[in-house]
Amino acid sequence: MRFVLLHSPLTGPSVWTPVAIELARRGIDATRPVIPPLGETDAPLYANVGHAVAAQFLGQGGPFVLAVHSGAGGLAPAVVAASAGQIKAVLYVDAIPPHPGRSWFETASDALGASLRAKVVDGMVPAWDQWFPPEALASLTPEGALREAILTELVPTSLAWLEEAAPEIDLPSDVGWGFLRLSKAYEREAGEARRLGWPTLRRDLHHLAMTTHPEEVTAGMLALTRLLGLKAA
Repeated sequence: MRFVLLHSPLTGPSVWTPVAIELARRGIDATRPVIPPLGETDAPLYANVGHAVAAQFLGQGGPFVLAVHSGAGGLAPAVVAASAGQIKAVLYVDAIPPHPGRSWFETASDALGASLRAKVVDGMVPAWDQWFPPEALASLTPEGALREAILTELVPTSLAWLEEAAPEIDLPSDVGWGFLRLSKAYEREAGEARRLGWPTLRRDLHHLAMTTHPEEVTAGMLALTRLLGLKAA
């Protein structure tokens, strides 16, 4: 079983680097596909991004466990639909649950939505680190090369992506769905996952704990995989 570690559309693949290293240490293969530039992708964005992501790992030999972080949660059904039945489980790691028929803006608070719309320039929303005080990202990532890599990958996001409604895709019953909550900020999403009947685990860490606590996050992901009846290795 190979892991696919999908970053949020607001960040880049480096947020998953420590977990990929930890999985490799445990003898488990992992791949980190890259979401294509949203400002250069044609609509419908969810479907086209889903196909672009799936194309990066399908040739590597499945089956796969897909782990999605943060805003990639809404994208997961489109990735599964494009993966020719090769994804056997989806782990939502501090991620937004599926929101068919609703846009990203509709999953966010009214205050955040209004703040971002006010900052739009030429159809682009500022990079994620500019949504918060300057010290916020520094408090969530380790000092050094990894933080620099994460910062380099933060780029403005297409307003069209945040406004497009996620497609109405039925979640396949032969795919396991689970939730790993890393931060209290995602308690509401964890509760929604429970209401959907998903196995849900909680760790009192923070939203980017993959970068600072990879052993704990990896252990939680593997525990969730087992709860879904799968063996990772």
